[in-house]
Amino acid sequence: MLQSFLIVRDRPAPKAPPSLGLLAPFGVDDEEPSYAEGARYDSASALFDAAGLRAQEALLPEPAADLDVKNVDAILFCTAYPVLLKWTKALEHRASPPMLWWCDDEPVVHNCTLAEPIDGILHPGMTTAELYWALSLASKHYLARTQWKQEREQLIARLEDRKWIDRAKSILSEVKNITEAEAYEFLRKQAMNERRRLVDVAVSIVKVYSLLREQNPRGRTR
Repeated sequence: MLQSFLIVRDRPAPKAPPSLGLLAPFGVDDEEPSYAEGARYDSASALFDAAGLRAQEALLPEPAADLDVKNVDAILFCTAYPVLLKWTKALEHRASPPMLWWCDDEPVVHNCTLAEPIDGILHPGMTTAELYWALSLASKHYLARTQWKQEREQLIARLEDRKWIDRAKSILSEVKNITEAEAYEFLRKQAMNERRRLVDVAVSIVKVYSLLREQNPRGRTR
């Protein structure tokens, strides 16, 4: 369960009203109206406070790399959608905790799509129970999103390795006049002898061959 949050804004937060953000005040005899069960809250800080969660606030820095997210479980953006889109694009290639959006009367003009790195949406009028459910779903979405991202990066890396290996096999086949199967076996044995990865040996061969071709563009490299 997410416990600590960084609330980031593109402008200073408005002053909290006497009701501490409570949308549905209870009677004057209630001792703690802002924590009453079923109460609804119009500000993120009041909602987190009522739910017993820790939250700190900060203004959006420039550049995005200056945003300190080391000691929080999630980020909540209290911004208009264009600002949200800009910042999620800036942070999507950086290791970051789950990202949430406080949707405050934002008109739906985005073809019902949302910035990809956003894991959940909070909004004015939520109860603490609704907040807990939203955070639970956001956590699951974040785990699925980060796992998919890792798998995608691993697949891209394997494809890139395969390109180097295939290029090295082609070079060895041409230079040594051997088949690609024999070239692959040569790469494999060379990697074992040098205690290096197969792709590292392939990269070395391709780079050396390219360098020799640049030095002797008309000659045959052997």
